[in-house]
Amino acid sequence: MKRLASLGLALALLLGPAAAADKPKTVRVTYVTAPFNVPSIVMREKGYLDEAFAKFGIKVENPEITSGAQQTQALAAGEIDIASVLGGTSAILARANGVDLKVVAAYARSPKAYFLMTRADGPARIADLKGKKIAGPKGTVLNQLLVAALASQKLTLNDVEYINMDLPAARAALLAGQVDVATLAGANVTLVEKAGGKALTSGEGLIKPTTVIGARTAFVEQHPDLLAAYFEAHRKALDFMAKNPEEALAIAAKEQKISLEDARAQLPLYDFTPVMTEADIANLTEDQSFMIEAGMLPKAKAIDIKASLVAPSAFTLR
Repeated sequence: MKRLASLGLALALLLGPAAAADKPKTVRVTYVTAPFNVPSIVMREKGYLDEAFAKFGIKVENPEITSGAQQTQALAAGEIDIASVLGGTSAILARANGVDLKVVAAYARSPKAYFLMTRADGPARIADLKGKKIAGPKGTVLNQLLVAALASQKLTLNDVEYINMDLPAARAALLAGQVDVATLAGANVTLVEKAGGKALTSGEGLIKPTTVIGARTAFVEQHPDLLAAYFEAHRKALDFMAKNPEEALAIAAKEQKISLEDARAQLPLYDFTPVMTEADIANLTEDQSFMIEAGMLPKAKAIDIKASLVAPSAFTLR
C-alpha cells in the first residue's frame, strides 16, 4: 500500500504542472462482474473504492458497462476514467484505432474460463459449426475464442452466422433454441450446464486471454495519486480474498446469483495477480498477431504493445 502511495507521489513530482491539474469531483470506474471478477465484487461490497477516494473529497461512480468496445468508447469520450476489467483484445483494438488509453495493470488470466457452449442436442464438434447461429459479445476475448476455434477446423466467421449479444442474452438465446452456440464465461456457463447444455471447447490451448485494467492516458498522467488510490482499493480486495476466502466467495456467489459450490469451482480458473509481466506482453503481442491473421485488425494499424499500450508503472505494482 505504502509503495503504491509513494509511487503516486513520485510520479506527481516528476510530472510537475501536469500532475497539479485540478482534482475531479468524481472518478468514474466501470463495474464489471462477469465472468467471475471477484476482486471487483469484493471491492464494491466492502466500500474500498469509496474509502480510497474519500480522502481526496472525490466521489466514485461505477457505471456498469460490460462490453469491451463500449468501455473503450467511453474512455475515448471521457465518460469514464478507469475501465476496471477490459479484454486485452479490446484494449489493443482501441489503441490501434487511436483511443488514448493505457493499460495500467493486469486484471486476470483465465484461458480455462471461456467456452463455446451448446445444448444437449446441439453441434457435437467444432467442425459442425458451419452454417450455425452463434451468439456472444463481439470485440472481446470470447470473439477471439470463436475465431480461434473455427480456425482450428479451417473455418472463419464467414462460415457462421455470428450475432452480437451480451452474456445473459446469449445464454437465454441458446437455451431458448434461438441460436445453436453461445460464447460464454463464468456463471453463464454453469447455468447452461445445469440446464443440460455442454461445452464444445474451452479457451485452453486456443487462446491465452489476459484481461487488463485500462485508463485514460490523461488521467494516468495528470492524476497518478488518484491512480494509486484506485490500486490501494484493488489491493485491499485481493488481500481480503486471500485472508477471508470463504467470505469472499460468499460475496461473489450472492452477486452472481450462483451457489457457493459453483463459486468455489470457478475461482481456481483465474489468476488475479495485477502486476504485468513480460509473459503478459508476449500473450498480448500474440493476440494482436492473431487478430491481424483473422482479419480483425489491419496489419498497418499494429502497435508496439509494450511501448504504446502498457504504462511502465504496470510492471512495478506490488
